[in-house]
Amino acid sequence: MVERDAIPSRKSVHATQVLVIVIVSCLTGLSGVRVQWHAVGESRRDIRRSSCQSVVKVNARRKKNPDRFENEKCNKQDCVGDEICVAKQDLVIALDASGSLKEKGYDIVRAFAVNLTKRYKSKYFGAPAIKMGVALFGNGHLIELKGGGTTIKPAINLQSLTFDLNEVGTKIAETKWQRGFTNMAQAFATADTILSQGGRPEAQSAVMVISDGKYSFKYQTAEKAQELKDKNIQIYMAPITASRDKYLFELMRWASQPWRTNYERIPGLAALKSNNAIFVQKLIVKFCPDAMSPSLRAAKDNMRQYILVHRDGWACDECGKWEELEPTKSKDECARQARDLGFPGFAFGKDFAFESCYGESIVVTQEYFDKYQHNPENPAPACGDANQCPQDCEWLENPYFNTYIINPRTMGQQAAAR
Repeated sequence: MVERDAIPSRKSVHATQVLVIVIVSCLTGLSGVRVQWHAVGESRRDIRRSSCQSVVKVNARRKKNPDRFENEKCNKQDCVGDEICVAKQDLVIALDASGSLKEKGYDIVRAFAVNLTKRYKSKYFGAPAIKMGVALFGNGHLIELKGGGTTIKPAINLQSLTFDLNEVGTKIAETKWQRGFTNMAQAFATADTILSQGGRPEAQSAVMVISDGKYSFKYQTAEKAQELKDKNIQIYMAPITASRDKYLFELMRWASQPWRTNYERIPGLAALKSNNAIFVQKLIVKFCPDAMSPSLRAAKDNMRQYILVHRDGWACDECGKWEELEPTKSKDECARQARDLGFPGFAFGKDFAFESCYGESIVVTQEYFDKYQHNPENPAPACGDANQCPQDCEWLENPYFNTYIINPRTMGQQAAAR
């Protein structure tokens, strides 16, 4: 067992190795490029995001090669009914409060939107997730300009992007029926402004339109929708209408393609009022790129007897010692190795670092394990000192590793306590 900064190792150079291989592959456009590299003993603090940033710069300078694209399915597991969204996503809800809904209709839509926000998480497994904003439209009317002519009233920037999702729900609950025409084009413009002012470069940007499906100024709305798509902003459409009129085909076109995965018709206000939770569930599992069921995860955790405590990162060297274990394709096998050696924590690689396994010599109490098994939103790192963790013990970002802890009841004496 060694101190983390004592010698260069695979754990400290993973990002450097990946950076070299990916950049050369992107520049040549070839697959299977062999690259000779030399291990550089960088510390964990120095290598955080260099690989991702460099790949983005390289991709921006070269033409797209369709042979290099890969389709990958998401949310492949069966639905349970309690799914939540833990994706790293900047999401703007564009909420329709137009006159065609009527006041009682908007009351139903508003309650639905508030309940929808409760199924999103701003932080989970210690990693930032949803950041949400709201654009309120349906306040459309023509404004006379001083020099002559008219313009359309812009949509309301109700809430800029924030991690405070309770505040988002409160802001929506306080809104009133706007009585205007459906200025959806202005909603797209306002959503674009919200995303440009507070969006994260590493997060997916998306706009979810919740409306009665009707719109004004078809050509202008189509242009604004295309502008968002050109900026790689995802568009989800959730029209609320009992009819299947032809105008819905336009909403399918405005949704991101393929529209079948980005469009969900709710069959009218009466259906929504009586089945609010059902349609919240439908939108979460269809639109969220990373939906998960806490109850299903808890059942799996009880079988495996270890839990995820930090996604996309590991504890810094100040938290305790570590040991590189035998590479394995199985996370369960990595857990077994760590358990046998008295390590109650382990980091397992993914993507480019898949098969890498490291045991963490920390002290995990039953109280610590139980606490974060029931509330995994923002676990604090454990350390090698059972009495007091040093102040500089913290999580470090690493997109190629997740960190887990093992139930102390399932192992013998912990190495750090010996």
